[in-house]
Amino acid sequence: MRPFFWVCNTGFKLSLKIWADYKSTGTENVPPTGPLMIIANHQSNMDPPVVARTISRRVLFPAKRELFDLKLAALFLYYWGSFPLARGRADSAAYRQILGILKEPNGALTLFPEGTRTRGSMRKAQNGPATIAMRTGVTVLPIGITGTHALGNVFRALSPIATIRVNIGKPFKVVNPDRDRKEAIEGATNEVMGRIAELLPESYRGVYADSMGRDRVFTQDLPGDAR
Repeated sequence: MRPFFWVCNTGFKLSLKIWADYKSTGTENVPPTGPLMIIANHQSNMDPPVVARTISRRVLFPAKRELFDLKLAALFLYYWGSFPLARGRADSAAYRQILGILKEPNGALTLFPEGTRTRGSMRKAQNGPATIAMRTGVTVLPIGITGTHALGNVFRALSPIATIRVNIGKPFKVVNPDRDRKEAIEGATNEVMGRIAELLPESYRGVYADSMGRDRVFTQDLPGDAR
């Protein structure tokens, strides 16, 4: 699986260099080792390869189960590093796989808390990613992405004509300061999404525009020597 991932990633990097106006900031914030959960806003099916191109690590991705219905597509996704996730209901198999990845010494995966593509400002997120981060204590890396909504489907990987900006924030951890579980999960989700909103232009922040700049109770920045 690893060689196939790097071949695809290298090809996409070349496509972005030729066709797109692509820029990333904050790459120095990416922890080089250790378990890592990447979280980002979600505008397009092209967001996973954009994240993979930006992060200098092997990154895995859950994808909606329907994409695996076609055998050829399923084969490509599996070898690239994706695995199926059922949307709209609990998926215990995918949940176990996510936990398994985050238990690996250098396991890294990307989750899009909104759960589906949002072409524009951010929508209300699901609580799953914050719950996983709180349970595992894994390092979380926030990313803000703009411009991928212009790319449409994955076939545009061959000619990704768009202005794409990827802004990587500082890593943090989700904590539970002895609160009611529901309050803790909802509070953590708001703070997690607020961290993503801070990395986006104002017009993209949507329902999380007011979650920025507040005192953080459920998330904590990592000290520089812990990254």
